[in-house]
Amino acid sequence: MFSWLEGLDKKRWWNMFVIIGFVFAVLFGTKAITIIDPTAGFLMSLATLLFGIAEAANHQEETQYTVGREYHHNSYMPEDLFADEWQKMPPVHIPTGKKYVRKPIFIGVVLDIVSAILFLAGIAKLFV
Repeated sequence: MFSWLEGLDKKRWWNMFVIIGFVFAVLFGTKAITIIDPTAGFLMSLATLLFGIAEAANHQEETQYTVGREYHHNSYMPEDLFADEWQKMPPVHIPTGKKYVRKPIFIGVVLDIVSAILFLAGIAKLFV
């Protein structure tokens, strides 16, 4: 039933916030869930949705590199000459993987603030 969740990248946790926020915003918006006040639930789920979008905007994918030398074996070259040539080769950047780095941008920070305000408004709506 939930096999589509297995395809989500675990490193990008903010995708789950977007999905959960959207599903609950629809459910509370159509008043399909009435366990709590639907308006408060809608505000909090909208805040969750906007928080996920803000984090997606604030995280950028970067490739990680390690510095090393490329090794090209030439069977016709004597071993001592090859060692000298290998030492003269310039170091190269070898990609080792990808990493998500948090680099906030303006729209991401604005959406974080708006989501915090909406979440607090939803909590206030619950108790008022």
